[in-house]
Amino acid sequence: MYIVISGNIGAGKTTLSQIISEEMGFSVYFEDFHSNLFLKDYYKDMKRWAFATQMNFLALRYEQLIHHVLLSQIPSVLDRSIYEDREVFAKALHEDGLMTDNEWIVYDKMYHLMVENLPTPNLMIYLEKTVDELLQNIAKRGRDFEKIPREYLESLDERYKDFYANWHFPKIKISDDLFDKKKEVIERIKAALYDSRYE
Repeated sequence: MYIVISGNIGAGKTTLSQIISEEMGFSVYFEDFHSNLFLKDYYKDMKRWAFATQMNFLALRYEQLIHHVLLSQIPSVLDRSIYEDREVFAKALHEDGLMTDNEWIVYDKMYHLMVENLPTPNLMIYLEKTVDELLQNIAKRGRDFEKIPREYLESLDERYKDFYANWHFPKIKISDDLFDKKKEVIERIKAALYDSRYE
């Protein structure tokens, strides 16, 4: 069993993953952005490094799923899904002209080869925040390479809403404060996960 947490940059995915791990006993697997060899360069020159960055993230996430999550006997939570890599980030880069048509073809082929035999998550949790909240959260965590334009977050926000709307497997959307409403959030997750309900 595994669940994925989906949401824009700075939405609180890591925080919720930790809460689920503590409250529900799940193993937690974080986005390993430190292992992406191109991320710092990407934020300096998106067009030059978009394809390499996305391919690196795709490989890291697939490796995490195959070598850890799917082999574990303990339920797992991931703080980003391989699916939004394509449906949100790579699509945005291609449509915005930061990834060429040929780069998209290669990326898309690799993505489908990877995911065609993966089991879908038991639950997808979408964290919805305003762009102002995202900017505040990004500033608080102080990662020196995360100088992210507001317009980029706004573009991702629209794509995330489409991604959630078109996800036809068990899912819930959470916009509550994760600390003030922790008990209610966990109860919603348990109900959705164990009752197999759709929202």
